Amino acid sequence: MVGIGGAGCRIADTIYDYDKKSPSIRCTDGIAIDSDAESLSTLRALPRENLLFSKALDPNHDEKIPVSLPNDEITARLQSLDHGDIDALIICMGLGGTMAGLAPSLIKSIRKTMVEPVFGLLTLPCESEAEEVHTQAADQIDALSDVVEGILLFDNEKWITKVAKVPDLQTANQTEGVQLPFRRRQSIPLPAITSEYDGINHLIASWISLVLRAGEVSERPGSEVGEVALDAGEIVNTLRGGGMAAIGLARESLSAVSPDLIRKLRPAGHSVDENHEKAARIIALGKRAVLEEMSVSCNLTDAEKALILIAGPSDELNMRGYMAFRHWIDININGFEVRSGDYPIRNSRFIGVAVILSGFKHIGRVDSLRAIRDKKNPVPEPARKE
Repeated sequence: MVGIGGAGCRIADTIYDYDKKSPSIRCTDGIAIDSDAESLSTLRALPRENLLFSKALDPNHDEKIPVSLPNDEITARLQSLDHGDIDALIICMGLGGTMAGLAPSLIKSIRKTMVEPVFGLLTLPCESEAEEVHTQAADQIDALSDVVEGILLFDNEKWITKVAKVPDLQTANQTEGVQLPFRRRQSIPLPAITSEYDGINHLIASWISLVLRAGEVSERPGSEVGEVALDAGEIVNTLRGGGMAAIGLARESLSAVSPDLIRKLRPAGHSVDENHEKAARIIALGKRAVLEEMSVSCNLTDAEKALILIAGPSDELNMRGYMAFRHWIDININGFEVRSGDYPIRNSRFIGVAVILSGFKHIGRVDSLRAIRDKKNPVPEPARKE
């Protein structure tokens, strides 16, 4: 994970935190680059040595935002984290900010020495933000599309409303961070980050972490392995190929009563109905993920590829429902690539279905950003020949 700018650093830090707390094996590492020392110092999970403060070195440059990133230093830090098992680099950023515009140059520099695929995990600005932010976001996504293998989008406009309506998704602001080598104080007050935006970061982190961990085999005793395991290569191949992508997850809480006890109390012959209920639940959760819970609103029929993951206690992962939902995806997307797997999670209180749709050429929110940009900066028509 490579976080760039305030929003990107917070996303990378939160994903790293989720991964660090996971009971299964670790599957991410990360660095954060920001020109705002105070914002950088509030990150709580990433190691201090992986926090890079980027500032303008030109004495004639008065702005706080640098005109370029320390590409060589960043690349060297990434190489120091590579023990031969990096599957991909994910660049986390909030579109519309100034630092996101510096990412294409960094990615080109990384490609000179690293062969791993590079993807973008990008948040779209809210509609209430300034026109200049929308214009910059449109320019940045166009520039990034030329240098990354794929872009996974998360729409702040859609999710800030959802998070605001669900208090459980909001998180309390943290007031202290790590001590940085370029700061004297132990901690610095957190900038004005609303609980809704913090909640969005936790949603992104929980969804991404679930998918990344699904293909990893835990070394802990008693860990279960899925019937159809997903590996990192399948995730990479779903996102690879250019175009935009979206992720969605729908989940349902399970009864706190032991499933074994429930089976003993139920009458004989109930297992058929129970299997039908479990299959129907998988299908319903999958369709809800696609139709209501995608990270950015998109049309299923415009997707070229799809990836499906069902996760939860092994006795709740009904394979008949899994296959039926996969078939529904297969006949509705525009392309022919559908990858899928199951992820048993011992003692989980939830069952969920995650879906990644990729290969989009057009997404409504991105088209609207481009329309704002094009209206503000119209392309002049070529002069007519006499």
